[in-house]
Amino acid sequence: MGNKGFTLLETIIALTIMVIAFATILMIESNSINASATAKQLNVVAMLAKNKMIDEELKFEGKTFEEVKTEEAGAFETPFEDYRWTTAIKEIEFPNLNFAAGGANSQQGTTDVLETMTKLFTKFLSKSMREVSITVYWKRGEGEQKFTVSTYWVDLNHEFDLTP
Repeated sequence: MGNKGFTLLETIIALTIMVIAFATILMIESNSINASATAKQLNVVAMLAKNKMIDEELKFEGKTFEEVKTEEAGAFETPFEDYRWTTAIKEIEFPNLNFAAGGANSQQGTTDVLETMTKLFTKFLSKSMREVSITVYWKRGEGEQKFTVSTYWVDLNHEFDLTP
């Protein structure tokens, strides 16, 4: 007479395969949910940073660099009270763009003029441009995360100073 049914060993092997498969599916789903939550949070952070950058641009409109605060900080309003921000506006220091290499004595006057012109131009660029950075902070787990965006503002109406 043939036995119909499964042996204990076959049943244990089948259950082990099912447990491993279910554990793998749960792990994949958990990672998927975490990735989705992270993507949603980064989307909110990017939106907050963009909106703060627009606010800063509107504050700057019609003003000179000297009239704008160089550093500010604060928290976002409800429903984003878990996020805070900082702004930093820095003058850009350009290197000396001295293209005049030491030449013969007969060209010394031309070299001096070119050197003076490059110093004036470099100074003008440094005074007429600013780097604006917005950083958004938020808590995640035990630590704090941050996201920074930067842009450059140019004041084309800045006075061209003729003193080297």
